[in-house]
Amino acid sequence: MHKSPYYNLISFYTVFLLFGSFSTSILPTYFFGQGLSLNQMMLGKMVFFVGQILLLLGLRSLSAKLSWRMALVTSIVYILLIINLRSLTPFYIGQFINGMSLFFFFVFYNIAHFELTPKDKTGSSSALMFILPSLVSIFAPLMAGYLAQISILFIWAISILLFMVCYRLVSFQKDFKLAYSIKESLNEIKTTRIFLLLEGLWEALPFGIIPIYTLFFIKEPLPFGIYLSYLSVISIIANYLLGKLSDRIRKRTVFLYPITIAIAVTTFLFPISTNSLILWVILTSILQILLPIFWNVSTAFVVDSHADLRKAIPGREIVLSVGRLMGLSLAFASFTFEKQPKYIFLILGLFMLFYPVILFVRTRIRKSHIYL
Repeated sequence: MHKSPYYNLISFYTVFLLFGSFSTSILPTYFFGQGLSLNQMMLGKMVFFVGQILLLLGLRSLSAKLSWRMALVTSIVYILLIINLRSLTPFYIGQFINGMSLFFFFVFYNIAHFELTPKDKTGSSSALMFILPSLVSIFAPLMAGYLAQISILFIWAISILLFMVCYRLVSFQKDFKLAYSIKESLNEIKTTRIFLLLEGLWEALPFGIIPIYTLFFIKEPLPFGIYLSYLSVISIIANYLLGKLSDRIRKRTVFLYPITIAIAVTTFLFPISTNSLILWVILTSILQILLPIFWNVSTAFVVDSHADLRKAIPGREIVLSVGRLMGLSLAFASFTFEKQPKYIFLILGLFMLFYPVILFVRTRIRKSHIYL
């Protein structure tokens, strides 16, 4: 495969996304059909991030190719554990192992992606990183939902095939080693730590609450896949255009104010949609337009703010994961004590609202920080 390292990396990333999206996108309906409650699924999401955090804290020296192979192995082990789900034990073990795959893949992928990106193209390269999941998610959940309606065995068989293709593509990637200190990584991101924590806390909404809460309205694989495909379609163009524009303007904080405020307001509105599928679709659609843009700009914001990515990226992942676990813990409490959770949306909306407030205080009032 005589292509540039960046091309090889993007090809590998695309196949990995296809593998992940196809194999896991309609799993909430599968778990629901196996008798798991929404509360148990939310707890599974928490266990997922515990797996990632433990590796981030415990395994601090590894090579990229080995890590990516481990990401694929842990992903396929997860699938094998849930193929014939008869109890909660393999479900929770599988979630823990799948959380490890998040560490093994994205810590090294994020470093490789931005080290191969010219500095003046950070925004558009970041946009591509977040557009690709949306592109893949246009058809992968739809195909998975359709095949799952026929037989769930199709999902497992095609997932194993995609695993083999992706595993082969690891051989064509540029290898590098990473060794980091937790203290040094957290110190490297000192100026952006609070924003990463707030982002992680709020991300309990897209990573945990939305896919699980949607089961109140949609319980079959094919309609669920159609819903996910629809959400992906509406996010792509806005994200790409924003990436191009932010590279030209360079001052990414300009975009962070309106985006974070819009996300906070949208989150505050979610309680009015909990009994209406139409309102739920409208609000999740608005969020899906905003979310890739936010991830694009906030990621480029962190990359621009820290010169040493091999220290910054592990620190970023640690803080994001801790925030996500905390946010999901609050969501789990909401799903436990409320018949149909509503208060959690107000709490997460507040977390996101703190983002532009703190940014404004630091840059405009105290003038203690300067961000690109």
